[in-house]
Order: sequence, then structure tokens, then C-alpha cells
Amino acid sequence: MSTLAQYVLTCVAPQGITNEFVSAITSLIKTQFLTVLNSENTKPNASKVLDFSLATSSSFDSEKMKTALIDCSHKFKVDMALIKDDAYRLNRKLIVFDMDSTLIQAEVIDELARVHGIGDKVMGITERAMNGEINFDQSIRERVALLKGLSGEKMEAIYQGIKLTDGVEDFIKTVRAEGYKTAIVSGGFRYFAERFQKRLGMDYAFANELEIENGFLTGKVKGEILNAQKKVDYIELIALREKFNIQEVVAIGDGANDLPMLHHAGLGIAFHAKEKVRKEARHQMNVGPMTTILYFLGIPGNHL
Repeated sequence: MSTLAQYVLTCVAPQGITNEFVSAITSLIKTQFLTVLNSENTKPNASKVLDFSLATSSSFDSEKMKTALIDCSHKFKVDMALIKDDAYRLNRKLIVFDMDSTLIQAEVIDELARVHGIGDKVMGITERAMNGEINFDQSIRERVALLKGLSGEKMEAIYQGIKLTDGVEDFIKTVRAEGYKTAIVSGGFRYFAERFQKRLGMDYAFANELEIENGFLTGKVKGEILNAQKKVDYIELIALREKFNIQEVVAIGDGANDLPMLHHAGLGIAFHAKEKVRKEARHQMNVGPMTTILYFLGIPGNHL
């Protein structure tokens, strides 16, 4: 069997790698026309992280492999990423985050609506938008219009109550120490994105701007909507400014409007994502904290 491209399959299990998982993933590798060139436990977390160096054959089907990995991930509660072992695998330079339900454990617009007494109505629109059931631009304008009259002072209290996603602070601290640039590119709101940027020491933050007059929201968004295509545009802008190749960019998001940037970046990861996103993204993680991704990047250390 002639071999073609080489990949690294990284398996991360917060509760520990089991013998049953090793047996299942080894069998899966064989059925997917892959050859194991090497396997090793990643130190110092030998019991939780396992890397396989793999070579493909002409019969290898990446889509079938992705589906099989998703099923295996759910069954054994193990996050896995099959990443091409090229010059970029260990040499990424920029990490771009979606904000709501990725960097933070909230959909900010839903929190604003809850305080304004229209939570159920707005949350329903948000869910449909994140699953790709309705146009994002339409949905953001529709939801913001419902916020008309909300006091701007309440936004600070909402910000103070939002929790960061598990592992985010350690993740960003680690990649910054490794020299990565970091950015928020969000379909949410600048008021919150810039605060989290400052709090986490990130390099960039782009988001929609709510219009406020006399201390109250007008129900309008200022300027163009930062939608799925604009997320791609901002990634390109940052990469150009920093003189990075797009293959050196990692994008992390959870909603349907993140899919274009996940596909465009050199490494796109659907993080605890909506079903549509899990199915369509090239890579995903659904089990562990944000620090799991450090193993996908080949950054050594005890990250779990």
C-alpha cells in the first residue's frame, strides 16, 4: 500500500485514556485506510493525551474519518483532532476567538434581553441564528431593536456577571507566552469584546457597536453588521497587518456564523459547538476545557 499525506491524530481525555479507547481508535485507524507510523503518550500528561503519527493511502476518505472520529469522541468522551503534519502544524501564530459561548459562557444579547424583560423572545431568535436557520444580519437587527430603551448602565453589571469559559485564562496566558497574537472577532458587541480583550491581555477585538443616546440603547447597530463574511475579512486584515500566512491562523468558534472563518483559517476548531457546526467544521472538541486545544497545537505542558 503506497502512502500519501501524513497526519497527527491527537487524542485528549480529561478523565484519562482507557484501554478500551486505545483498542477502539486503533481499530478505527485501520478501517479508515491509515497506517500508524508512531504513537506516543504526550508528557507530562501520559495518561490523558495520546498522539498517533499516521500516513494515508489512496483509499483514505477524510469526511468518513471525521464522522468516525465524532462518533468515537462521543462514545469515549475524548477530544480528537486529525491535523495534517505539515510545516504549519507546530507553527501557528495567531488565534482568533468568537466571543459568545466560546470565549465566555454566555450569549450577551440574551443576557441584555433577560434584564430588559424579553429574554424568552430574544433567546429563541438567537438559537435559530446560531443554528443557521435564519439570516444573521436580519437576526441581529431584529434582536437589537427589541432592546430599545435598555439603560446603558446595566451593561456594566451584565459584564461583571459573565463567566469566562473553562480554561480560557490559562489558554491565553500560555499562547501569549509562546508568542502568539490573540484576537476576538465577534458578532456580539464591542462594549463587551473590548473589556474581555483588556482583561485577558489580547491584541485585537472587533464586534458590533450598539447605538446609545442619552444613556439608553436606541435599538440600532451602528455601521455594518459584523457577520460571518466580516469575520473572515477581519482575520485577513489581522494576518495582513501582522504579516502572517492564513495557514498560521487558528480560529475557534461555536455558531453557524463562525463556519466561514473556521474553514478559512489554517486550523479551524468548533468548540462545544451547535450541531450544524459540529457536522460541517473540519475539527471539533466537545469534551474538555479550552486548554485541550494546546495539545492540538503541540504546546507541551500539563494543561488539564
